Amino acid sequence: MGEADQLEDEVDEFVGKKTDKSYRLLEEMLTKLLLELDSIETGGQDSVRQARKESVHRIQAILEKLERKGL
Repeated sequence: MGEADQLEDEVDEFVGKKTDKSYRLLEEMLTKLLLELDSIETGGQDSVRQARKESVHRIQAILEKLERKGL
């Protein structure tokens, strides 16, 4: 989640439009994190499943914040 924290800081500083290169890069990096989380096997462990679920929700919230700023 350290990478997500860093990307969130960049999203907070972002000023521009959805067509900007920096917007597309941030969106791609956040989507990549979601894909990495999706590939984590929980092995039936509830704690791993819960941590993954919370991380996914956090990254989705950052993506939504980016979308609002890109309008």
